[in-house]
Amino acid sequence: MSIIQITASRPTIGTETIFNIGGLFPIVNSFLMAFLITVIIAIISYFIFKTFKIIPSKFQSVIEIIYESMRGLINQISGDEKIANKIFYLIASIFVFIGFSNLLGLVIPFLGSFTYKGMAIFRTPTTDFNTTFSLALAMVLLIQIASIKKWGFLKHISNYFKFHEIYYGFKKGIGAGFMGIVNFIIGLLDIISEFARVISLSFRLFGNMFAGETLAVVLLGFLAYILPVSWMAMNIFTGFIQAMVFGSLTAAYYSLAVKGSEV
Repeated sequence: MSIIQITASRPTIGTETIFNIGGLFPIVNSFLMAFLITVIIAIISYFIFKTFKIIPSKFQSVIEIIYESMRGLINQISGDEKIANKIFYLIASIFVFIGFSNLLGLVIPFLGSFTYKGMAIFRTPTTDFNTTFSLALAMVLLIQIASIKKWGFLKHISNYFKFHEIYYGFKKGIGAGFMGIVNFIIGLLDIISEFARVISLSFRLFGNMFAGETLAVVLLGFLAYILPVSWMAMNIFTGFIQAMVFGSLTAAYYSLAVKGSEV
């Protein structure tokens, strides 16, 4: 008979399937953790909404400070208040979800130690490359869609396939024509850069959080009687920074996509 127990386990690269739905949809431990985090965020958001007052409490004041700081950061990154207002809730949602994902396992260290049939029930979502890759891919695709909506499909595609620069370049002269060819090649390289953004965003978040959680388990096991508080504090700080970096880069890429053609 399978029972739930608490054990110390070191995270692995691959996820573990806890159960299947209809034999077709595997439910992995990182998904269960992500679902738990979503529920926690929803409960906290509902609590904040229900207790919101004109004269703020200390808790509400802290939330308002965080809100204003995030809005100010996105305004600064985008350089355009209209763009910042448009993407604020998306970037804020990313920041909150990744922040909770990075920090929950550190704040509640035993949460990842519950096992079922020898498998961890909960796993930090950002230590699963599938999660970080999906987030990065979704953000890059969203940015592409936003650019198409802003400039139109043909104008968007012309940023990558610059046939018009070759055509108009050779109409001006041989030198301008060869410069058009160079710009055409640069446009093709921009396609590669879009894929590089997905890899960069996903690997940066995954690598930092997976390495941090692995080292935390090793140190906590090695120093079982001397809690490495400084290491845990650094991991919490790193988790916060990584959430901010992911959101900030997404905001910057979005701003460049919808403003880039104006330059």
